[in-house]
Parts: sequence; structure tokens; C-alpha cells
Amino acid sequence: METLAPAILEIRNSFLERFKNEKLDVISKKLTDLFDVEKDPVKKIGLLASRVETIKKRINQIHQDENKTKIIQQSSNEEKEVQAENDINKNEITNSETWIRVIMKESSEVNGVRFPEGIQIDVTEDDSKKLIESGKAAIIS
Repeated sequence: METLAPAILEIRNSFLERFKNEKLDVISKKLTDLFDVEKDPVKKIGLLASRVETIKKRINQIHQDENKTKIIQQSSNEEKEVQAENDINKNEITNSETWIRVIMKESSEVNGVRFPEGIQIDVTEDDSKKLIESGKAAIIS
């Protein structure tokens, strides 16, 4: 909805045309510099209108970039969910190992995870044997 006089629109469009090959932030800076030195009040209004138009374009550009980021993040999250489901399914199919519940007698690390003394954890049969043989855990019946 344009509410500017045709003369102001012409001035605005001429300034925007002059800088059409520049980036929006550069255009904004140049328009500000021109506004600071301009003496003609009509041209000053045209420069302000040009700045408003440039700001609108910058806001739209930022909004589009944010939407692209959201779409990329959503597709990335969806891919991760699908991958996680596939991994779970593979683990269920290939991992027919039995799990043993043990209590930790002393703080220890199992497969890169630190467990404090006294905590109960479920571990694979192989890991339970290693922990029991080292004296770091005991089987819970």
C-alpha cells in the first residue's frame, strides 16, 4: 500500500535504481550517508522512503533465511529420526545378546560412560563378566 506522492516515489525509485547492484546493507549505508549531506527536503524524504524500502527487503531476506534454516533443520532432524529408528531396528535384529543387571562396587567406566559406585546398570553379558572379574561390580539377582 503506497501512500507516497508520485514525485517522492520517483525519487525513491531513482535512488534504489542507482544502487540496484549493491548488497542491501551497503545500500542502507549509502542512503544514510546521502541523507546526512542532502539539503533538499523533498530529496531527503525520497531518501527516507528508499531506506524504508531497503529495510523491508532486508527483513524479508532475513525471514527467508530463517525459514530455510528451519526447513534444513527439520529435514536434518527427520533424517536423524529415521536413522535412529533404523539403528534401533538393526540392534534389535543383530543384538540378541542377553543383558545382565549389575551393581557397581566402585566407580568405573563402561563403554565410555562413567558410573558411580552403588548404581545399578544393565550391561551385556560380556561386559558383566569383565566387570565382575575385575571386582568392580556384582550381579543383582
